[in-house]
Amino acid sequence: MALLVACGDSAVTTTDTDTSTGTDTSTGTDGTTTTSTTETTVEPPTTGEPPTTGETATTTSETTTTTTGDTTSTTDPVDTTSDTTTTTSTSTGPDTTTGDTDTTTGTTGDLPPDLDALVVGLDGGVRVDWLGGGDGGIEHSTYWPLVKGSAEYDALPPGEQKKVDAMKASILHSAQRVPTSETPGVEVTGALTVEERTQELVFAVPTDYNGRLVVLGTPGTRNEWSSHGVLLSWLVSQGYAVVVGNKGMTNGGVDGNATMLNKLHPSQHWGPMMLDLGLWAGERLTAAYGEAPTAVYAAGLSNGGYQVRRALELDRLRVLQGEPAVFAGGVDWAGVFYPDARVLDTDADAVVTPAELAASDHLVRTNEAAALTMRYAYDPLTETTPANYAQIPPYPNAQAAMQAAGFDPASATIWGAYNTAFDYLKGFGLPQFKGVGYYNFTGYVFRAELMGHDATEAAAYSCYTGPNDEPPAMYEWLAQAQNAGFTEEHVEWALANATTGEFSAPLISVHGDGDGLNGLGAHGLSYRAAVSAFGTPSQHRLYVVSHGGHVDAHSDGLGLDFDFDGTLGEENAADRFVLMQPYAERAFLYLVDWVENQVPAPAGKTIATDPANDVLDADSLSF
Repeated sequence: MALLVACGDSAVTTTDTDTSTGTDTSTGTDGTTTTSTTETTVEPPTTGEPPTTGETATTTSETTTTTTGDTTSTTDPVDTTSDTTTTTSTSTGPDTTTGDTDTTTGTTGDLPPDLDALVVGLDGGVRVDWLGGGDGGIEHSTYWPLVKGSAEYDALPPGEQKKVDAMKASILHSAQRVPTSETPGVEVTGALTVEERTQELVFAVPTDYNGRLVVLGTPGTRNEWSSHGVLLSWLVSQGYAVVVGNKGMTNGGVDGNATMLNKLHPSQHWGPMMLDLGLWAGERLTAAYGEAPTAVYAAGLSNGGYQVRRALELDRLRVLQGEPAVFAGGVDWAGVFYPDARVLDTDADAVVTPAELAASDHLVRTNEAAALTMRYAYDPLTETTPANYAQIPPYPNAQAAMQAAGFDPASATIWGAYNTAFDYLKGFGLPQFKGVGYYNFTGYVFRAELMGHDATEAAAYSCYTGPNDEPPAMYEWLAQAQNAGFTEEHVEWALANATTGEFSAPLISVHGDGDGLNGLGAHGLSYRAAVSAFGTPSQHRLYVVSHGGHVDAHSDGLGLDFDFDGTLGEENAADRFVLMQPYAERAFLYLVDWVENQVPAPAGKTIATDPANDVLDADSLSF
């Protein structure tokens, strides 16, 4: 999951870090950092998004518009514009066609698909046709190796350069799993507004569309391109249409988009936004191909996994109210758990108190507990030292408290790295990031979201080092706060995000015991317990992957300073983790078989793995 930063009006420095393999990575949450060549730019933050490698705050959709009229030919993507949408048909390959509707016969009917129908309902909608076979296809696999400022990058139209930047700002996949497929098909971008909810999206439909749709949740607060490396490429290569939105978290995008520090509690909309995507994309596919998708699935990582859980729960309520179900099932990969009142009300008095919220498993509590346990990186008593990392198990003095906060002992390898991940930014003109990591960062930002605070109000518990090198305010504030600073109002908003464990379509959860950000106990086992207590356990499977981390980019062991000795990646940490993506893909295959062939997925279990020998292909796995 990605995070947001609030640094007032100070400049934000972003760095592009590229390697020869094209796996440059992001410093936002769920990303990592690999240094080779570095380009530095300085721009003011628009809403407090954290610095990411390869992207500042930008809108990543195509936004070129032309006056209505005859189609024009040009070397750049060309738009044929109606009153409300823009349709572009182009390819970056040698052959470019513009304006005309695709005349090939679709796979779901005898008539050619009406591809213009895929753009209807979007603000600033753009359609681009990709041929594959050299242009990267709808998964843009040829963009991963591009270096910003290179001749190949500069030759792209500006809109495509933005896509490259956006994709490479959110690298979550392993260097062993860089997408290479080039699937021909249609890509649609634009902004979808339903009631007060606005999100920017990308909709990818293969030419060999198999009649099925997958709605992807988005990790953290990342952009709509953040799933191209982890799930979208694999899905479209198998014929699935895929739509993914940014949960409205664009930071400088279209009107109606939210930020975590805007006092409006944007995460309350993240579940409904999945339903919005499923309904809209299903209608567009029906209009384009003449028949509805045979199945609509949901899948997502981290906060995207939370979206899957919540969307299936909301879908159940739709069915109870007489509406047709949107989703046939879902895969939740390391989803975030937000308990509801039945879990929080531990004294069974029908009232959830601030003290009960402070003691429960949820994202704010677990990350703040980790930050307090590991301590500020420059505290003389910090746990984050090379000597403590080298112990067996790592950080022995922190083990009891971290396990109590919901982290499995298998995740200890990465605790120090997650406690200090953004510290390196102090060397790039951002001294406030001294000692900042995922734990204090996540706690700060999501606490502000929950409490309805802007950056000024949230400064009281800021995770940032002060102007005179003072430790962050967070640590003293939390030590003195009653009930962890929560009030009855905060309880109300926490319940607005709550997951119930009640759904009526199959859900498969996949979680690594080595996940050091969304701890297995707090987010995986706790949600399973809610399903067992309040839902239908026969519709749920939890597969715990031994040695599985949070995101595979971190499990490569190269872009983080695991022992906080000032050197990245020399610890050989990759040999302590397995890659999660093949297990998530295999879970999806089990889900499809469950839904379409009535073959229930294997019983939930812990899957033994060998971290020294990663499995890269889902088809070679069986649970």
